[in-house]
Amino acid sequence: MARAKTFSLGGTYDGILSDLVKSGRFGTETEVVHAGIRMLADYEMNMRALRQDISAADAEIAAGRGKEYASGADIRHDVMNER
Repeated sequence: MARAKTFSLGGTYDGILSDLVKSGRFGTETEVVHAGIRMLADYEMNMRALRQDISAADAEIAAGRGKEYASGADIRHDVMNER
């Protein structure tokens, strides 16, 4: 079972929480906090995946499997034709 947490957000964030509830977008301030934490978790998961992709690409380049392009237009052409 979840336990209650007590913390202070400060005036700016308290106002944002209050406005989001008053607008009807969320029913309670707790719902706002849950949504914010979900967004942060999604962001962190996406950043972790991006870092893994970058590491994999760096390893391919280090292994000599990279491809050189003469221009940004050439890269764009390859990317657009991968679909």
